[in-house]
Amino acid sequence: MSGDERPIRSDLARIDAHEITAEEYAEIPELDDAFFQRADLYEGDRLIRRGRRPDESETHPERV
Repeated sequence: MSGDERPIRSDLARIDAHEITAEEYAEIPELDDAFFQRADLYEGDRLIRRGRRPDESETHPERV
C-alpha cells in the first residue's frame, strides 16, 4: 500500500457470504435496448463509440 491509500474496513468475508434474495433481484432495473443505446462503447480505456444522448422529453418531461 502506498501512503495515500486507506485499508478497507468492510467485512469482505461476510459480504462474499451474502446470498442475494429474490426481493433484492426485484430491485434491479431491467436493462432494455434503450439502456444499451445510451451507453458509450469502450475497448479498454479507448472510446469506440458515443452512445445516443437522451432527448429533451427523456430528461425534462415537463418541457415537452
